[in-house]
Amino acid sequence: MSKETIYYGPNADENKKKLSKVQDVTSLALGVGAGILAPEPVYGFLFYVIGYTVSNIAFYITCCEGLQGRAGQFYKSPVKEIFVDNLLHNIPEYIMMWCLVYALVK
Repeated sequence: MSKETIYYGPNADENKKKLSKVQDVTSLALGVGAGILAPEPVYGFLFYVIGYTVSNIAFYITCCEGLQGRAGQFYKSPVKEIFVDNLLHNIPEYIMMWCLVYALVK
């Protein structure tokens, strides 16, 4: 008989909201960094992907206790929900801050 984990809906939603806030702030901060550094477009998006991934790894390790293998207690599919789901959702925020800060600096 397999043991199935049951997730309490409000807690799962709260976990997703916290992650979303961290990812929103990360994308804005990366946009500011890209605006100051003024990379070429390809390197700017590479900067975003690397920074976003590093931030998510830090979130995974600190908030989800990922190194102890407990991330499954907080998310149904930790890798998908933390690393993949909001990657494209936060690109407009990143581009907005990148362009704004670039215009202010130059």
